[in-house]
Amino acid sequence: MAGIPDQRWLFQPVNPLAAQSLAEAVGVSPVLAQILLNRGLSSPAAVQQYLQPDPVHLPPPSQDFADLPLAVELLEGAIRRQEPIAICGDYDADGMTSTALLLRALRGAPVYYRIPSRLREGYGLNNRMVQELHREGVRLILTVDNGIAAHAPIQLAKELGLTVIVTDHHDLPPQLPPADAILNPKQLPLSSPYRGMAGVGVAYLLAQALAERRGDEHLERVALELFTVGTIADLAPLTGVNRLWVRQGLALLPTSQVAGIRALLAVMGMTGSPEELRPEWVGFGLGPRINAIGRIGRPELGIQLLTTDDPQQAEKLARRCERLNQVRQQMCGRIEAEALEQIARQGRDLQQERVLTILGSPQQRWHKGVIGLVASRLAERFGCPVFIGSQSPQGEITGSARQGIPEFDVFQALEFCKDLFSKHGGHPAAGGFSLRAENWPLLEERLRQFAQQRLQPEQIRPLVQIDAEVALADLTFDLYRELQRLQPCGIGNPEPVFCSRNLQVLQQQRFCPQPAQRGEDTPGHLRLLLRDPVSRGLDGAGSSLAAPAKARSRPLWAIWWGGAAAYPLPAQIDIAYTLKAKRWGEETQLELEILGIRPAAEASSADLSPAAVAPTLSDAKAGAQAAPSPLLIYRPAPQPTQPLRWQAVSRFSALLPQARGTILLYGFRRPTFVLPPKQHPSLTLHYDRPQAGHRYNQLWLWSWPPSLDHLKWLLSCTPGDALLIVLHHQAVPLPSAAALQRQLRHYLQNQAQVDLLRLAQQWWLSPALLVAGLRSLGYACPEFGPTGSLEEELEAQRAWYRSSWQQVAALLQGSRPQ
Repeated sequence: MAGIPDQRWLFQPVNPLAAQSLAEAVGVSPVLAQILLNRGLSSPAAVQQYLQPDPVHLPPPSQDFADLPLAVELLEGAIRRQEPIAICGDYDADGMTSTALLLRALRGAPVYYRIPSRLREGYGLNNRMVQELHREGVRLILTVDNGIAAHAPIQLAKELGLTVIVTDHHDLPPQLPPADAILNPKQLPLSSPYRGMAGVGVAYLLAQALAERRGDEHLERVALELFTVGTIADLAPLTGVNRLWVRQGLALLPTSQVAGIRALLAVMGMTGSPEELRPEWVGFGLGPRINAIGRIGRPELGIQLLTTDDPQQAEKLARRCERLNQVRQQMCGRIEAEALEQIARQGRDLQQERVLTILGSPQQRWHKGVIGLVASRLAERFGCPVFIGSQSPQGEITGSARQGIPEFDVFQALEFCKDLFSKHGGHPAAGGFSLRAENWPLLEERLRQFAQQRLQPEQIRPLVQIDAEVALADLTFDLYRELQRLQPCGIGNPEPVFCSRNLQVLQQQRFCPQPAQRGEDTPGHLRLLLRDPVSRGLDGAGSSLAAPAKARSRPLWAIWWGGAAAYPLPAQIDIAYTLKAKRWGEETQLELEILGIRPAAEASSADLSPAAVAPTLSDAKAGAQAAPSPLLIYRPAPQPTQPLRWQAVSRFSALLPQARGTILLYGFRRPTFVLPPKQHPSLTLHYDRPQAGHRYNQLWLWSWPPSLDHLKWLLSCTPGDALLIVLHHQAVPLPSAAALQRQLRHYLQNQAQVDLLRLAQQWWLSPALLVAGLRSLGYACPEFGPTGSLEEELEAQRAWYRSSWQQVAALLQGSRPQ
């Protein structure tokens, strides 16, 4: 099917007997038991420790890190003697959170920090930094998230009489540096629960040990919060101690004691409850904003953000981070578009080449700080290894590489070409390199040779790894709640992926990207209403783990981010997805987040097509009675409880100079205001939908919502004390009766279900008007109460949009229970 990406679906081996046995032993469902088996957890004891991790089972850190007591002793001695200490960090989120954590741990001591310039110096401790620190009188250098490969700079530091402690998590070089103490989890056996820690994890252990020695109990929570952000942002595996501590830290972030984290969450509108804050929100929200500082800005901004205790200063810094992240998004979008244009122009055969190499010209000026992100996007899009380079006018190329598929090892590929590089490094999933422009053609040839030796053509496709096959009827809130026991999910502990086959597509809707929700540019998204086929039982091979599904299950909504290019989809599809719960007002609904789609492997002739489910006007007139109605979904609105104040205005712009606090702006064709922070330091504007965790001072209505019920829903989701509602009477055009009938008839050709509130909001019409339109087409709609005729409801809609605030306030007051 044109437009549907060609993916490689890899199903985990299913063992129903083992899953059933494990399920009975630990008291979980067979579906969860199979997922646990997929994670390598086959014994009841291992499962219990995974589902309910207990820190009692952890070995003491000093048992695994032999140099930890020495590192604490060296730091304590320097503090006691008031000798200057320099923390040498890194410019990514891991390095910045590590630096901030140890700066907080060493408060009261003469402590400084240095971070190398990403663009001028690159990663890690260098000779210039060592010489500069020595001249400034520093006596102890403490590296974080770097240093294990800095043999020459550390040798220089020792020759100058400095003490050096290395805390790092990167791969060990053949020769360790001559530091006084080294803390690196890569020195530990693979079985150690500390093995997967990021740099911030090592800093956290050192800070804990130092605080324990000094009797400082105030650092624990702040250190855990910084550990959580740095660990997730660095894509460290959420296994071992990482999973235990991130689980604890995520619960703290919504009420963070770090002013900078609170400010960033507020800027992003991500101040939900602890239950709502997941690793992906940190990974897609906090992490990119902190990383953007080091990619295109000055890392010192990030350190200031994560160490300040001043809320106002934190808010200013968070807004600067947000602006940097927006610039970073624009850079990534431009570079990706230029890369895709180059790929299309060159007609690359990736099945034959098995690796994608792409170079930006000096004139294109691809920013070295963001090409790694573009490499990740291209690797995800094409399902192959990607090596991307940015070329300077002087003929120097700085490059970044991403794995794309698990069968490829980036570091081995770089080693295969190491004679071409002036500098290189990395690990199996990612790497970086530098070389002269004249060596680029040879690098491309060498990489193709390496990839063709190790990869098969059929492997060059985006990979989707599937845990289990289930029917939609098996997806219940009980299963969803049970799956939450796997959290926090992320690298090394992925969210479960399910497959459902032969699903009927009842509805498919394209909608535009929402940058505030998902980040960078996408071609648009696809929203689907899906249902199991009429007859759906166990797979013929017996591979389904859930109980046999009902003959006709309820439809479920699904979202496919970036999937609009595949529209329209065939009538029956197979999907791979994760299970989500989405909140709509006071109601929570299950939703599928699609990772992959393909045409159904086998379609049953007994399955109903969408056209058969949704009769047209001619069908209704042909029958002796009213046509079968589409399924109507309608949620009665809650009654508003907060005190309301009202004001009518002709221009919102006149209110801006005096406006304060957080304001929600909603309405038909509402404007967007540009608010320079210097002119509006105390004003935050949100648009269209209330954001979780925010309290609002005012609700600005550019027009009335489509109905009184929509207004009630809006008020129920907009918490605030004595909310001021400011009304601007924007006209809302209405269709004629005939035009609305045509619109409904076209809509029902592909829909078996009508979500009245949602459709009414999209069309800016009341639910009563939509039902009147449906009834004029011959549909009974028994679920909905009485309405007038189509013409009467159209006139009522016109009157509603002309209503004064006094009339609507009276309606709201009259609808409240007395």
